Amino acid sequence: MKIFTLLIALISITSCSQMFMQPISGCQSNDELTVYCGFQNPEDLALTPDEKFLIVSEFGGMSPLVEMSPGKLSFFDLQNKIKLEASIIFGANEWGSSNCTRDQNIPFGPHGIDLITRKDGRYQLAVVSHYPTESVEMFELQHDENWFLEWKGCINVENEYYFNDVSLDDSGNFYATHMFDSNYSMVNLAWNVFAKSNTGLVVKWIKDNKFEELEYTAGSFPNGIALDQENNNLVVNYNFGDKTVLFDLDNQKQIGVFEHNSPDNVIIKDNFVWVANHDHTALSALTCGKKTNCTLPFSINQLALDNLSLINSYEFQSHNMGIGTIGLPHQGSIWIGSYRSDRLARAEIQ
Repeated sequence: MKIFTLLIALISITSCSQMFMQPISGCQSNDELTVYCGFQNPEDLALTPDEKFLIVSEFGGMSPLVEMSPGKLSFFDLQNKIKLEASIIFGANEWGSSNCTRDQNIPFGPHGIDLITRKDGRYQLAVVSHYPTESVEMFELQHDENWFLEWKGCINVENEYYFNDVSLDDSGNFYATHMFDSNYSMVNLAWNVFAKSNTGLVVKWIKDNKFEELEYTAGSFPNGIALDQENNNLVVNYNFGDKTVLFDLDNQKQIGVFEHNSPDNVIIKDNFVWVANHDHTALSALTCGKKTNCTLPFSINQLALDNLSLINSYEFQSHNMGIGTIGLPHQGSIWIGSYRSDRLARAEIQ
């Protein structure tokens, strides 16, 4: 009965989805979005310390949505509007687990990323990677004539967790969202769109210690995550739970909730919380299949840092790019990435 009900729903959703998903030809901007092509699913973004470049996580894929495949990290020059391949050198395993190693000849499979300034002044980038195995990869962002990355270690989570996003503190420890078990089937995933049962939770990692599961954060498909270290609060998006939650880490309780459909990535910037959410059903997204650009509507919501009350909401029909997953505000614009698109986009908000 469960599978029959699900099949009927999928047929219905698929038919409706096709009304929104229109094929894209060329790399044309419109009045809504200015687009920059040549990317592979630019799922998450971070801003370099000089605010002149974006760090781009070019998502390969994750099961069961698509076949697991490699991706890469790149930079986007905000002044000249060009993409640059990220130069990566390999250093000692300084910031990871002592038992984690990486073959330099095997590519990464980046997903969620986070960049912080450490207590010692160095810049640390954490990257959730699905390829060739599940891990969190650590890099130091450095600059000579150009920005480049030095690998500084990794944390292996294969057969333990299936992370989506990561958020660092200034000591190099991190919080990550375990979204669901890695052996989840598409049927399991689609069913939980309706059931909204708890599929995952937030996990904390402290260097040289084991993972700590934060049971009070359990929910349906934990997705984007951002640490407000100054106030010791944590923002977590629940994609199937249709809400963004603010947690007080000291007292282990919720202190704010903003309900919206299928929130994805989150950024804390300029004392505001910025969340991308999908203005379509999760099942519609599951019907994207292998489409290069899955043109479904989305919004970027600006929320208050102390209680997640809504400040502004920016809606996009997304006729010339894929589903928006991240909205990074910068100098009167929002830079938008996507897990199913070959382009970045910029929207003016002033």
